[in-house]
Amino acid sequence: MEHGNDFVISTQGLCKTFSVGGVQQHVLNNLDLQIAEGDFTVIMGNSGSGKSTLLYALSGMDRPTLGKIIFGGEEISEYSNDKLAKFRRANCGFIFQESFLNDNMSIMDNVLSAGYLSKRPRKQVYGDACKYFESVGISKDMYSKFPTQMSGGELQRVGLVRAIINDPKVIFADEPTGALNSANSTAVLDIMNDLHAQGKSIVMVTHDIRSAIRGSRVLYLKDGVILNEISLGNYDPLEEKSRLDKLKCFLDEMGW
Repeated sequence: MEHGNDFVISTQGLCKTFSVGGVQQHVLNNLDLQIAEGDFTVIMGNSGSGKSTLLYALSGMDRPTLGKIIFGGEEISEYSNDKLAKFRRANCGFIFQESFLNDNMSIMDNVLSAGYLSKRPRKQVYGDACKYFESVGISKDMYSKFPTQMSGGELQRVGLVRAIINDPKVIFADEPTGALNSANSTAVLDIMNDLHAQGKSIVMVTHDIRSAIRGSRVLYLKDGVILNEISLGNYDPLEEKSRLDKLKCFLDEMGW
């Protein structure tokens, strides 16, 4: 979906400061950002620019030092830890470079353990899990497998199912293809584009330009501020080369 008038997330004067060896490091600097419902927003920038820090702040995984975060109409910046945890559980799905699945549980139980936190009927959660597994190419005979029995690409697809099992408002992805080969990266990105086409809002951090072209919008961070952004529109594989050329030109201008 293209940008709309309704923002699913907005920030006002977002700052994040860390103390390193007694020296204050300003990782996010008075950052204002709006993410529209249905956007696939990609965050890029050089190492140390604040990409992951911004992602964690937007999702409520980390607290800003100053500023406000409005998520789904709620100001989450001042929530207690318990309230923030419940909010994340209901509104956020997470995909990381590693799948972080429990090796002592089957892949189905990994997903169900997340789904049952939503307090929905267990039969409904199981039905959703089966539907999502099918959509990412995980067959029924794999449900009882343990993570150690699966490939990296399969594990990342299981991680995707776990991320969407509770129908989150926003999916947050931090270098989701960073540990995958080219074929598995393409498969995971195709699934993310399918979710975006269904109206899901996605925020993804990546350093990989071929992953970044999947977004509808790319932000470039430098020294904790948004230096600029580019709109790419909805992804069309037939336009991949033109999107790549457009993004490369933009990144060159940003000094990437």
